[in-house]
Amino acid sequence: MGPSRWGGLAALLAGFFVLLLDTTIVAVASPSIQADLGGDVAALFWVTAGYLLAFSVPLLVAGRLGDLFDPKRVYLFGMGGFGVASALCGLAPSMGWLIAFRILQGLAAAAMAPQPLTLIRRLFAEDERGRAFGIWGSVAAAATLLGPILGGLLTASLDWRWIFWVNVPLCAVAVVLGIRLIPGSQGSSTRFDLLGAALSTAGLSLLVWALLSWSPLSVPATALAGVLLVFFWFRERGQGEDALAPVGLYRSSGYLSASLAMASLGATVLAMALPTMLYVQEIRGFGPMEAAMVLAPDAVVAILLSPPAGRWVDRVGGRRPAILGMSLLATSILLIGLVVVLSLNPWWISVGAAFLGAANAMAWSPLSAIAMASVEPDAAGGASGLFNTVRQVGAVTGVAVTGAILAWLESRPALAFAVVFGFVGLVAVGGVAAALRLPGRSRVVEGV
Repeated sequence: MGPSRWGGLAALLAGFFVLLLDTTIVAVASPSIQADLGGDVAALFWVTAGYLLAFSVPLLVAGRLGDLFDPKRVYLFGMGGFGVASALCGLAPSMGWLIAFRILQGLAAAAMAPQPLTLIRRLFAEDERGRAFGIWGSVAAAATLLGPILGGLLTASLDWRWIFWVNVPLCAVAVVLGIRLIPGSQGSSTRFDLLGAALSTAGLSLLVWALLSWSPLSVPATALAGVLLVFFWFRERGQGEDALAPVGLYRSSGYLSASLAMASLGATVLAMALPTMLYVQEIRGFGPMEAAMVLAPDAVVAILLSPPAGRWVDRVGGRRPAILGMSLLATSILLIGLVVVLSLNPWWISVGAAFLGAANAMAWSPLSAIAMASVEPDAAGGASGLFNTVRQVGAVTGVAVTGAILAWLESRPALAFAVVFGFVGLVAVGGVAAALRLPGRSRVVEGV
């Protein structure tokens, strides 16, 4: 395969950069959005929660659509839709319209998200995928780092609406690059499981809504979601090649362990961010810029370490780097938690943040590579959709549980932070246990 594979990766990275930039750029502008459009805190919450809900739920369907209609087409359709939705967000006349347009953004992002794993699998041989995923990790960390900075600059110098409008030219460039550089395919002739799509969409919608809202209806909604998803599971087991989600992959120790470790990684990284920022700013009196600098080593270290970590995966396989990465994750939570619980100098959190960046760099590439290594090419989209769904639901669950603990123990902040970091630490340790069950290189079978 010639140099065009790196051009294809560059086109994928351009779109992925826009997607991740938007997840971190909005939080900085939240006060300005509320001052301009009005609305209470609950409405402002749903500007982000609505996006998360729309992004998380359709991932299974989007992955399967990539198998059926070519992941390149679905990816470019999602990128174009993301650009249009971003323009509409910038034009929103009220908080209600902004929430609606953010939901459109989330749907477009869901169409994009599962396709890159499938396309990287197509572009790169097994012994090069670690390097590709390593570069991917660097770009992800860069977008995470630049999002708050760019959001602050645009909001301060222009207007909050520009945090959305800046996406439009970036999406246009990504679409042009994708059309020219990403290889296409004819897609699959298998049938689309409409009933499975309905069951999974309804079940995941209820589950994610219950996790995000924490209303009196959350418990019955979670129970109903569980029933629908159990029906979906048993239906998919009998669908064979037509399955929306190839749940049979969970018989593979590599795919199952990688999925659980990735869910732990997603939950831990997102769940620790809110309590850390609250502690640094509300308890220790740091300003927004100082607080951002405390966690900046996370992204900086991830940017620097992701490419060499990816090359290491290509040389030795994914198991050892993944175990190291998940162990670093647990260590980072221990360090940050000790600083918070023992009321040490908040700048010591930067040490834990550096460990967190190393964990992201070491774990993301091997977990993604191992998960996709045993997948047949025709089922790669469904497998990627399932992998991304587990990761996203894990992340939403982590954030929801953390928020609930902080709310329940609001009058006792010291205890609240201790319980939060204890919970997050247990999740990280669970990720280490999952990584220890990953197969060695010789036991990961490449689908053909």
